Amino acid sequence: MHIAPAARMAADPQVLMRLLDRGRNMLRDRRAVEAILMFERAVTIPGAPAEAFGLLAEALLEGGRADEALQAADTALAAKDADGMLHLLRGRIRRVRGDAAGGMEDAAAAVMAHPSSGEAKTLLAICLSEADRHDEALFFFHQVLTSKPEDAHGNAMLAMAFMRAGEHEAAEELYARVESLAKNPRAVVVLRAQNAILAGEPERAIAMLEAAVLQADPGKECVIWAMLGQAYHRVGRDAQAATAYSQASALDPENGYLRHLAVALGAQPAMGDRASDQYVTEIFDGYATRFEKSLFALGYRTPGVMLQMIEAHHPGLAEGRVRLGDVLDLGCGTGLMGAALHDLLGGRLVGVDLSQRMLDAAGEKRIYTELRRAEIVAAMEQDETQYTLVVLADVLCYFGALERSFAAARARLAPGGVMLFSIEAGEPGTTWTLTGNARYQQSAEYVRAAMAQSGLVASEFREEVLRFENGEPVKGFIVLAALGH
Repeated sequence: MHIAPAARMAADPQVLMRLLDRGRNMLRDRRAVEAILMFERAVTIPGAPAEAFGLLAEALLEGGRADEALQAADTALAAKDADGMLHLLRGRIRRVRGDAAGGMEDAAAAVMAHPSSGEAKTLLAICLSEADRHDEALFFFHQVLTSKPEDAHGNAMLAMAFMRAGEHEAAEELYARVESLAKNPRAVVVLRAQNAILAGEPERAIAMLEAAVLQADPGKECVIWAMLGQAYHRVGRDAQAATAYSQASALDPENGYLRHLAVALGAQPAMGDRASDQYVTEIFDGYATRFEKSLFALGYRTPGVMLQMIEAHHPGLAEGRVRLGDVLDLGCGTGLMGAALHDLLGGRLVGVDLSQRMLDAAGEKRIYTELRRAEIVAAMEQDETQYTLVVLADVLCYFGALERSFAAARARLAPGGVMLFSIEAGEPGTTWTLTGNARYQQSAEYVRAAMAQSGLVASEFREEVLRFENGEPVKGFIVLAALGH
């Protein structure tokens, strides 16, 4: 965090100590706003130690101001008196901000600086587990638990790591142990139920959650209802799932994720014509590490079909006689579409996605010129570049109405440029529909009408099977659109 020299207070070690002591007490009492004021004054004093910036970073993080917290942590680590444990703080901040790779890097630095720190090892283990590096995560969780075998939190963290690794029996044993150790065993039931769902035992999860929701303190059942909705949906009890999601949404009315699920199952009226940013972000932040493996298991075909279509549209691309200019990959995810197009590029490849964790995975492919974290329509409307190709692969399933998206894409097309997108097929005679799986479908008639309204015409309009779900084909359209005359 940059502090202007003119704003600095006169040096007074006693004033500095008082400010830091008061701020620590406020932070301990969870009075983050007041603590921030103390620490902001402290860091203006000449010679303020790295600790002062670290405490400011911690208070800002506690106060929900993660971007400013990162600036303060960077300043603390740049100081000569910086302690290695400041890496632990910055690792926590980076993880909250969605920078999984940065969080892991700082957690590893903290462990190297303080090998006996259980807190540093725990953060590193969590980061490794979230990155699907399960063997390494279990190693560090086990080290932490060895030093405190009766620690309920440590046992819960190890159980969660086993659950992520697919070792559901081991996770269940540990969750049962956590219930016997925890002061509030009710808090464990949601994780235990999630493990049962992942183990293919949703009925067992339902039994646990139905009992838990009756025993929960009033106003604190939101997460139980949300997990119960998921369990009901897994076994096809959609009416009960709708009720559960509606109950959860009522307890957390600002939660766009829960509201979208309730709307999709008909429990609440729609409040818009697309999924909320929060819903999309939460879905894909949680899905990033297993996204590609899951899609390939579903027979995902969209990138391959799109590649064929763009090669057919531009004779000579496949042989390397011509190249694509600048390409905009909207909802780029982990970069599957970018990888398919990479050998055809002669210009920039720009990826846009709401999920930072998906962008991190795309960045690891080292094929994108630029990656932006943004909502795709806003990104197009704020961009001034014109592209030879705008791609929306399996992203419009989170939009109902298409007119604004198509108009924004048209504005980004260079002369002779094309737009390539996929759509899940809706029933003929309809416009768009939000389905029970929380995705949107559009009819062919509506797609063509929305294109015409936006000044686009279909160069190719294919009916395709996009993937398979529960052994059933997901039918859709893959469309190559050009500027109308």
